[in-house]
Amino acid sequence: METNNLTESLTTRPLYCKSNMSSENQIVANRINRALSHGPVTPEGKLASSRNATVHGPLSEVIVLEGESAERFDALHDSLIAELQPQTAIELALVENMVVCRWRLMRIWVLENAAVAHQIRKQARANESESKPTQAALAYRVLSDESHWLDALNRYETRFDRQFSRCLQRLNELRARRDKVASEAGQEEDPGQKK
Repeated sequence: METNNLTESLTTRPLYCKSNMSSENQIVANRINRALSHGPVTPEGKLASSRNATVHGPLSEVIVLEGESAERFDALHDSLIAELQPQTAIELALVENMVVCRWRLMRIWVLENAAVAHQIRKQARANESESKPTQAALAYRVLSDESHWLDALNRYETRFDRQFSRCLQRLNELRARRDKVASEAGQEEDPGQKK
């Protein structure tokens, strides 16, 4: 019966909650940037953009688990695509890796919350005379000492966060290199410009 409660909490909670999203300032900045954007302008960007609908449908089918929201995954995908506007196939792959890492990171948060809440309920029944913070501490101790569940979740959380950051760094490096090449090519084309 207790396993059913844990399973039920994992499948009924939305995975992509507002509380896990960006700050209000970041959301406003994203909206401003999106309003200024005119979409992809290069042939590569237009090609990548035209594939978005066909790419993330199958992506969500292999990443989203039963009980998770494919619509929320698609919204996350569309949000990062709109904000980062990949211009090449490699950039698109990096952004999609970021989407997957972010999704899995949020999944870890949901799993941790569900496991701790489940264990707190167990502790509440076994230790009714204890305060809520003590019951929570006992729940964390059980999850840490006996099953090493929290240790595993923390490793996964770190891994997905690093992968996300690495993809963002690589994306920025690719763009900086492309901009540098374009800038140098522009200087070579203008013979009147001093170097």
